[in-house]
Amino acid sequence: MEHTFLKTLNQSTLGTGQIRIERITPHADRMHQHAFFELVYVMHGSAVHRLGSAAAKLTAGDYFIVDMGSFHCYQEIEEFEIVNCLFLPEYIDRALINCPSLSALLSNRIMRFGVPIDIQPADKAYHDSDGSVRKLVSAMEAEFQNRQAGYIEMIRCCLTEILVRAARLADHGENARDHHPAVAAMAEYLSEHYAEPLSLKTLSGRLGYAPQYLSNLFHKESGMSLSTYLQRLRVEKACVLLSDDRLRIAQIAQKVGYGDLKHFNSVFRQYKNMSPREFRALIREKTH
Repeated sequence: MEHTFLKTLNQSTLGTGQIRIERITPHADRMHQHAFFELVYVMHGSAVHRLGSAAAKLTAGDYFIVDMGSFHCYQEIEEFEIVNCLFLPEYIDRALINCPSLSALLSNRIMRFGVPIDIQPADKAYHDSDGSVRKLVSAMEAEFQNRQAGYIEMIRCCLTEILVRAARLADHGENARDHHPAVAAMAEYLSEHYAEPLSLKTLSGRLGYAPQYLSNLFHKESGMSLSTYLQRLRVEKACVLLSDDRLRIAQIAQKVGYGDLKHFNSVFRQYKNMSPREFRALIREKTH
């Protein structure tokens, strides 16, 4: 069996900015992942797009958003041309720095997009039947090339519209991704009990699966360990609570499952590159 080479493209791919837009003709490549989001719109031709273990034929008018950390590649390319938009979550808003996934970005209460956390618009292909998304992508491409006054905001507006459109399509069940029922049950349980002391042993006992099997299954479908998922979930919940000035940071730490304030500060900084206090100041700056 041929060995599949996996590689990671990090934020340096974006250069010094938080977004890069270019029209390219990809060659067949190997599985790779990114430390940023990738919006792709197919302008011409066709290719087989592999995303994890799934594969789909892409043609002109198809578009998709690759989630942060997802592995993908192109194969069986025929006159394939795409517009590629690479962006960091903080490009949408500075308060979203180190946001771990597209669903977390769109469900973030600070941004008020109003997309439920269980809507998963990334890692699915959509078809632009009326050409409206192509117009938005072309406008973004032109703004990025010409770089006239206000181009950053013009691109942000178009990109945000595309992301919300994808979320609406995902909400209506188009191209829905199937999950193992045990993983879905774990995610639901964690979303309701994230502030409690949790362990793999506790979850395996509740769901009736062996701990190691459940751990491997969760990592395979989510791309991360259970502990990492729980940490990210707690940090995102803390970000919402930090918008309430009535709560002390020590109280917020308790509410999201951290009895040790120092440990909470360390975990928060690991995912947001700033302290909870600094993040709160960023929110105040945004809302005042």
